[in-house]
This record gives sequence, C-alpha cells and structure tokens, in this order.
Amino acid sequence: MLGEQRHSEVRVRFRITVETDDPDGPEETVALCTDAEAYYVDLPLPARHRYELRGCLPKGGLAAAVAAARVGGSAPLGALTLHALDRHGVPVEPAWDVWCLADVRILGGGPAGAYDAPVDITLEAVMGGHAGENADEQPEVPEVPPLFSGFALTGTGDEDFGVCVHVALIDKEPEPDVAPPRLLGCELRGPLSAAWGSGEDQFALGGVYLSSLDRSGVVIDEHWTCLHVASWAPSPAGTGRVDLTLDMSCNDFRSSAAGTVHDMWWDGPPREPNLWAPLSGFERGAWSRATQNCRAARPTPGTRPEPTRHLDGRYITDVQGFALALGEAVNGPGGYFGSCFGTIEYALGHDGGARPPFTLVWHDHEVARACLGRTPLIYDASPSFAEILAFFAAHKVDVVLA
Repeated sequence: MLGEQRHSEVRVRFRITVETDDPDGPEETVALCTDAEAYYVDLPLPARHRYELRGCLPKGGLAAAVAAARVGGSAPLGALTLHALDRHGVPVEPAWDVWCLADVRILGGGPAGAYDAPVDITLEAVMGGHAGENADEQPEVPEVPPLFSGFALTGTGDEDFGVCVHVALIDKEPEPDVAPPRLLGCELRGPLSAAWGSGEDQFALGGVYLSSLDRSGVVIDEHWTCLHVASWAPSPAGTGRVDLTLDMSCNDFRSSAAGTVHDMWWDGPPREPNLWAPLSGFERGAWSRATQNCRAARPTPGTRPEPTRHLDGRYITDVQGFALALGEAVNGPGGYFGSCFGTIEYALGHDGGARPPFTLVWHDHEVARACLGRTPLIYDASPSFAEILAFFAAHKVDVVLA
C-alpha cells in the first residue's frame, strides 16, 4: 500500500476522468481514490519457451547464429517471424497472421533426421511481439492454411533467414503471475457510481484518463487507458467508499520508477534543481513525464527575458538527464523544455520558455561529451554531444562550453 499514514489527513492520490459529450467542456470525474496497492509494480519478465524449427535451410543471420551456437552453446538472434507458404513455396495471401518470436536465442542445430533438409534448430524465445506484446493473440505454434508447405523465416528488417518445414513447442514455461492493481478508498461518481449501485459484478468504461495527483490535487502524471473493473467491494476507508480491482496490464506509468517519482512530487513540483540527479534511467524517464504532465510545472505563455541561460552539466550522463537539465535551465526546477530533438524544436518555436536567438552556457560539458551517445539508454534516440551542439547551432542557440 502507498504510505498515506505519513500524512496527517487522507488525501486523494488517484483520479479517473472521462470526456463529456462537449469536446470543449471539462472532463467528468468518475472516481477519486485515496490509495492503491499492487499499482506501482514492474512487469515481470515474460515466459521463455523452447521451440524446435524442423527441416530448416537457414540463411543469413540465422545460419550465423546456428554456427555460433555449435561453438559456444548458444547465440542471440533477436526477432524471428514465420510466414506460411503455400504448396508452391509462395507466402500465403492474404497473410494468415504471421507468427512472431522475440528475444530469440539459438541453442543448437543438429541433423534434420526424417526431414529432407540439413538441420533442425532448437531455440528459446518469448512468444509474441516485442517483449511479449500481442502474445495472447497468437497461438502457441503457428496455424497453417490448407495445402501448406512450410514457413519462410525472416528477421529484423525482413532479413531472409531461410525456410523450415515445421515448428514444435518442446518446453513451455508458465507465464508469470501479476497481482491485479487495486484503487482503494474510492469515491465513485457518474457511471461508476451507477454501476456500483446496480450491483454489477464487473464494469468496463471505454477510454478514461487515469491520473496520479499531488497533495494539492494537481496532476503529476496522466494517461489514457481502458478501464475494466474486475471486482469491487466496500472499502474500510469509510462509508460509501469502494475498493476497485482493475483488470489492466502493467504499464510504464505504473512502474516502480513512476512510484518513486510520484512520491517525490507528492508535495508539489520541486523547488530545487537537480533533485532528479540520483535517479536511474527509468526513473529519469518518469520524472520527464511528470514535468510534461504536471500543469504546475509547465511554463507560462511567453518567454523569460534573460538572453543567457545556464545549463548545469554535472549530471548529464544520458539523454534523459540532458532533457531534464535543459528544462531546468530554461524554466527552473521541475521545468520542461522538450525531451528529444523534435519536442525541443517545438518548444523553441512555440514560447516554451525561451525563443532563439539566445546563449546557453553549458557548465561541466565534459560529462556529456564523455557519456552521450555511448551509454545504454532507455530510448532509441541517443544523440551524441556533437549532434546536440549541431542541433543548437542550426536553431540559433549559441552554446558556450564552460
């Protein structure tokens, strides 16, 4: 449970709102909740299953991985997609829902036995798309159409991995259990209140905004999601209040990293710079979302008049750190000035707090020069120090290295 006991009075921590029929009107609040459990949790690693691709003629990266596995015992491959082939060896059209594996590791390749092909390949992988995405929508082994002759194998970027005749699931790991999140001590309104009053066992409510609030009721983080109440019960928090058990996947806005940041923002936006500095990469990402979502942290329209801004570079060890330090250089503690080149460019041109031309004095720039573009990052975009300087130059921001 979240630590409401440390406050002298119970405050609302979460809010659920829906859009009204009036597109220009305010959102309708349907629940105000004081606490939660199993909410700020990290999604467990998806189950890894063992498969055998039988009767294979491997090519490209698959052939190389099989060769490496024979020497080292196993070898990484990445993504693997199987496309059903008709009796002429042509991919079936329309597609019979291609079958995908993620995070594939080749465990070995041996003689094909009864199949008229050189190797049978054993591998371990996560079923479905990226990190198990869409795994529930695909069967355990690929379904095949009539007059089927095998599968075409492809990798990332449609790299040709060859063909195989058959796929077998030879060892299935159980999927990890995830405790359902619960919102506690909820005051229900509107359709949620009506559904509770009618005695419905479960309730679904299209798309809603699920928000984490600070002690003043200001939004720290807000996300559009689908709400499915799996069960509900009277809450010990007080008469008329309800505990909601939700049926929803664990998303990044509910991670332990988000919980850390939301607790740090509970008393409102930060009043000191660099409070994000000790945070991990995932926590810095959650801090960045808080700067974007928290209305109190957004810059007021118009630009500050100072022609020179000072960028504290001591903690710019990754791209999130660069964005957070830049936001504070322009708009003060907890400030936001973009999180990537695209959003920074938008802020430069739309009164995000500073309009070019202006001077940016980058203190302790050696940290970013040594780290950016080299260390593993959460996001795909990881610009180098030189690329950031070129970006600022192209947008009439004069960077002075100090």
